[in-house]
Amino acid sequence: MSTIPRNRAFPVGIDLYPLSAERQSPEDWYAEGVAEDLDAIAEAGMWLVRVFVSWRCLEPQVGQYDEEMFDRLDGVVAKAKERGLKVVACFFADDRLAELTAVPWGKKRDPRTDDYLIQREVALVQRIVNRYRTEPTVHAWDLANEAFCTGFSSEEALEAWVRTLREAIREVDPERPIWLGIDAETFLRETCLDARPAIDFSESATSHLTSPYRAYLAEGPLTSGPSTYVDGFLVRASLRDLPVTVDGVGVHSLDFSAAEEAAYVRTVLYSALMNRASGVLLRRWRDVETERREPYFRDPFEVLVGLTDISGAPKPALREVRAFAKTVGAIDFDEFSLAPERAAVLVPAERYEPLPSLAGLYAPRACVQAYIAAKEAHLPVAVAREGDELGGYQTLFVPSPFRLAPETWRRLAAFVQAGGSLVLSYGGGDADPGVREIFGVEFLGDHGPRRRFSCRVAQPGVLGSIASFDAEQPLPCFALLAPKDALVVATDENGSPLATVRQHGQGRAVFLATPIERAIAQADPWATPAPVRSFVREVYGSVARAAGAGPMVECSAPDVEIAHFLGEGRDIVVLLVHNAEQTQTMLRFGRTVATVSDVRGGEEVEAGAAEFEVPLAANGATALLVTYAKLG
Repeated sequence: MSTIPRNRAFPVGIDLYPLSAERQSPEDWYAEGVAEDLDAIAEAGMWLVRVFVSWRCLEPQVGQYDEEMFDRLDGVVAKAKERGLKVVACFFADDRLAELTAVPWGKKRDPRTDDYLIQREVALVQRIVNRYRTEPTVHAWDLANEAFCTGFSSEEALEAWVRTLREAIREVDPERPIWLGIDAETFLRETCLDARPAIDFSESATSHLTSPYRAYLAEGPLTSGPSTYVDGFLVRASLRDLPVTVDGVGVHSLDFSAAEEAAYVRTVLYSALMNRASGVLLRRWRDVETERREPYFRDPFEVLVGLTDISGAPKPALREVRAFAKTVGAIDFDEFSLAPERAAVLVPAERYEPLPSLAGLYAPRACVQAYIAAKEAHLPVAVAREGDELGGYQTLFVPSPFRLAPETWRRLAAFVQAGGSLVLSYGGGDADPGVREIFGVEFLGDHGPRRRFSCRVAQPGVLGSIASFDAEQPLPCFALLAPKDALVVATDENGSPLATVRQHGQGRAVFLATPIERAIAQADPWATPAPVRSFVREVYGSVARAAGAGPMVECSAPDVEIAHFLGEGRDIVVLLVHNAEQTQTMLRFGRTVATVSDVRGGEEVEAGAAEFEVPLAANGATALLVTYAKLG
């Protein structure tokens, strides 16, 4: 049994896939190695294990259930119970290896929409739920994973299937949580279907990054730059009214070194903790033993790479999981809670428009660049969607929208009038009349694309420490503006307004004359000139700080993400480095820090000051327990 404390408020778990070698047949489902793997999983400090039901094995003939296979499932649950683990049972999953849902008698009918097969699915689910209805080891019921759900061709069919399965479970078990393993954002990109109505039937939402979505949003190195922010962005995008579990944590191919795997796993785990996830599930325990052939390629949904090799020998990534589990186990979430987010990136509804609309293609990429800029400014930032309630925020960033709904313009105007701060960048085409009303500028037309981005500061200090520069940054368009009652803070090299500020009612409205977030995303995000990144970061940070939406702890290094957990007389500060270089950062607090220590234990270091330096390794992460000096 592990000596690492398990934190049920933030469980760390893993998917226990049923086959460990390509040569095995579907009937080898959980036939060997389960006890050995579960021993190691428990010793690593994990608490949750997701088990995948095999419809093929449990119901080999119509209405005829294989009790030996049910006994095998009983054995997996019993072994988990002996080790103090909790089980999440996933009913319908596609892993492209064990053929879990390929019932031979299905005659190629679609198990997602065929009425007869759905009846058989209901019968199987109720049989399993009834079998474990009083078993406390079963933590939750997971209806399906995303690989299975991508087979749906309509939102109505997906919603109907989820509703049917949920009702079947609730007839037997009215209490246990029901999950649906779909990330709404990645699912939309894969299928063009909005899964949010179906997810709303669950008690928990899911966030995970697929290989195709990474290639679309931020293709490039796993351990530096924009790609290291994508997992956190997806968590934020998944947060609505349900707790979010980050699953599928791990690399998607065999192309990376053991050190890169470890650094990536560390980044995702800490991103989850720092961005309001409610738990994590690792991708796989053991590598799949593959056939001898080169090059090796499988569908991105397949799960090949685990925390141990095919012999069970641990990889460096497992050390990261153990260290993270120890960190989470040391945090009392009843005492410490994340500082509230008073700033948000607003994702426009046009994100859901299919091709040939370019909005659906570029909007998420612009939004993730806005999210990165806010993180580099160390802002506690949320991700909201057009139509969401905005009253809880003090600052909104609306990055490069092609079009917003008329009602949204009215709501943004009311938001600023009531005291909120708004940063909006021109998206191209005709400007909405709301631009004139909110930002106090007249739109004179689109000057078109530019090869260079030039900035000349006209009013120093109004938008932080923005500086004049000329950079090789292509811009897709540039709005020609005539200031009406707005202050021109910066211009281009020809004197045309680039950034304007206007006091509107009780609030503040900042307009950027070019879609800079989209421009960064459309070009090479890893090669964005430093002055351009600094410009966006300074605009975002200065506006949020002036509105009272800034961080409570200042950090000197833009590449270091910071999360601040508030307590009584002491706080926890979590730091994560988003590059592969050693970093020395200065932390500045609003009051005197008495002592600093690692949350996992160890010696307290006296600080006696409101600021101190923290050394961080490449792709490093740390969680510091900070106690404050008593006043007086």
